[in-house]
Amino acid sequence: MVVKAPISDKFFFDKNETLDREIREKVLFKNFGKRLKKITSLSRGWDKIFRGIDLFEIKERDDLQALPVTKKSSFPDLQKNAFPYGGLNTKPHTQFSSMFASPGPIYEPGNKGDFWNISRSLHAAGLREKDIAYNTFSYHLGPAGIMMHQACNSIGCTVIPGGVGNTELQLETISNLKPSFYLGTPSFLKILLEKAKNNKLDISFLKKGLVGAEPFPTALRKKISEEGVNVLQMYGIAEVGCIAYETMDQSNNLVDGMLIEEDVILEIVRPGTSRSLPPGEVGEIVVTKINSDYPMIRLGTGDLSKILVDLSPCGRTNFRIQGWMGRAEQSTKFKGIFITPTQVNKVLDSFKDISKVKLIINTKDFLDNGELLCETDSKDLELQNKIKDFFKNNFKLNVNISLVKRGEILNDGLVIDDKRELD
Repeated sequence: MVVKAPISDKFFFDKNETLDREIREKVLFKNFGKRLKKITSLSRGWDKIFRGIDLFEIKERDDLQALPVTKKSSFPDLQKNAFPYGGLNTKPHTQFSSMFASPGPIYEPGNKGDFWNISRSLHAAGLREKDIAYNTFSYHLGPAGIMMHQACNSIGCTVIPGGVGNTELQLETISNLKPSFYLGTPSFLKILLEKAKNNKLDISFLKKGLVGAEPFPTALRKKISEEGVNVLQMYGIAEVGCIAYETMDQSNNLVDGMLIEEDVILEIVRPGTSRSLPPGEVGEIVVTKINSDYPMIRLGTGDLSKILVDLSPCGRTNFRIQGWMGRAEQSTKFKGIFITPTQVNKVLDSFKDISKVKLIINTKDFLDNGELLCETDSKDLELQNKIKDFFKNNFKLNVNISLVKRGEILNDGLVIDDKRELD
């Protein structure tokens, strides 16, 4: 069934945004295994990661679970062994137009044009051809400034590269050059608006914007809106670019959640596993994007969210995520031993009666105390003892085991819930 949506050159970026969901899925997975095979023939890094896997069998979304999740947090070590990009690039690193360095350090390539697929998010936020955008994202080492700049240029806009810091000079520049669109963090926009008011500078021509790189609480959004600036937020990472972005309906009402970028395959995966979760379940955002010379295949971002199934009121048909819901990296030390979500989830592999687990860590009499919640239909005391022995034998940790009904574990994406109060 094709979803009917009003097509407008001014409202939608292109017709891909209103594709029937089944058609979009076919487009994303067309010749997918063959394309993966091509990537591994050009990339030593991906060839090593997927060695022994029949990539021709990866034909649709469910098949992705046969591929391991590659953590973004593992990139510094990957790159040390295969400088500069861990061998994940499919063309020589000297053929990219830019080279960036993010904290870690993690090195990323950049290329000309809208390499990071930012244009749709800018368009949804109201940027149009011949607008002037003021870009306060950093142009130094990290890619944020350049990725926004090039995307604006690809739409046909002029960009003022403000960068970070020197607020007084930036305000003078904004006052004189009169940009209509802001790019940067929401907190810095708040600073600019407050200082402009204190200095009696009129910057009321700054009407719209796209923000990112930090949380955007409702109170801050309200404050910025009251100053006459309507901004939307996008969520992205340097390795992929835009992953999801906010939209408005045709009556300019903010739509709940963030729409997934058209060129990205997004999964929600149970932290510490390769298992995709159904819509509504909170888990780690894992993204795949292969139409690039720097492909990413099941990249674990370390961020938590969930899929929203309902069609967006904005008329675009892709799925949405709730937005940023915390960090998936929950590893910690418990009783002096390092414990990870991957270890906790091994209970699921060894006990088929268990559908979900969560390790709750607390303190009792100033000592670490752990309780492993296990969702199951069974009330077998023997099963409880077997899980306790399994945990102790494999991880050298003694924890209490509680068998609970299916659905009782809170849907928050946490596999390890560390409730200890640290002074």
